[in-house]
Order: sequence, then structure tokens, then C-alpha cells
Amino acid sequence: MEIFRQIYQAIAAVPAWVPLILCPALIVAAAVLFALFGGRRAYPVLAGVVGAAGIAVMSATATVGETVFYAALYAFVACLAGMLHLLPKRVKKVRRTSRDERIYQRFRAELENAPVPTAAPQPAPAKVCCFEEAPATQAAPELSYALSLLEKLRREELAATDRLEADMLARTVSAMQGRMLTAEEKNTLNDCLASVLKLTAKYKL
Repeated sequence: MEIFRQIYQAIAAVPAWVPLILCPALIVAAAVLFALFGGRRAYPVLAGVVGAAGIAVMSATATVGETVFYAALYAFVACLAGMLHLLPKRVKKVRRTSRDERIYQRFRAELENAPVPTAAPQPAPAKVCCFEEAPATQAAPELSYALSLLEKLRREELAATDRLEADMLARTVSAMQGRMLTAEEKNTLNDCLASVLKLTAKYKL
């Protein structure tokens, strides 16, 4: 029983302003913080713990009637402060566009305003007899293959940077349609096709 007597004496030594002022002020401050920053479910537990501590201190220094009155008054303050949690939660502003999306929009505008690459000057065709047929111009098979893959890619939901790359590749490859390609342009086409294949592999097309 000695240990209980020591605990009782320690509680009785607590100043009266602790249960009368500190406990209600603490629970009001906690209610405001929980309402602003979240954690509202923890409020009833904290209110119960602080109230029990205040009642314990009051019971060691005051009469039974005063302790009951304090408990009722504390419960009223705690419930009144808890009404703050009935207010709607603060909604965080959602960023309309991500950083990648802003980069994509900026470079897309530059891409659309950029001039289309023109074909390199071709040497004049050799003169042919009026009875001979001119050789047919055949598009490189890589060109059609790259365009078909790009069409599939642009129907997918790509990341902003990948969409920008796909648009640039489509613009470059489309400029090579309907004519014979130089050796340099064929190398460019092969590079574009390699980039397209990387994108299709990334999105498992």
C-alpha cells in the first residue's frame, strides 16, 4: 500500500492550475491541430487520457462534488472542441499538370511551329527515250514499318516525354514519304526505326 500512498501524495502535490487550466487548454489545442492537419480519430483517446489525468488530480485535492463538477465541465469543453472535427477536411490543391506534362506541352508547341525538314536536292534524272518507262519510285520498307508502329504508339497512353519523342519521330519519318531517300536519309530512317522499336518494347506493343 505504500506505493499507492506515494502515488497519491505525488498527485496531490500537482498544482491546481494543471487540471483547471492546462488540461482544457491542451485538449482545445489538440482539437484544432487534429482538425487542421489530420488525425481526428486519435482525438477521443487523447481527450479521455487528459480528462482522466485531470480528474485524478482533482480527486486528490478537492471534494467529490467539486471533482464531479470538474469532470462535467471538462467533458463539455472536450465535446465543444471536438465539434471542430465536423467541419469538412481541408482539400489539398491538386496540381493541374505535372512537370513532365508542362515540358511536353512546351516542346510540342515548338515542334509544331518548327519547319518541316525538306528533301535534299536530288540530281536531275537521266533523259529517257519517249518510248521507255520511267523507273517506279518505291518507298523503303522500313518507312512503312516505322509509320505503322508509330501509329500504334500514338494510340497508347504514353508518358509525356515518350509522347514528345513519338511526335518528333513521326514528323521526321513522315517527311520522307513519297520519294527516293539518300544514303544519309536512310541512316536517319534506321535511327528513327531503332528509337521506335525501343518505345514499342517499353510499352510491350
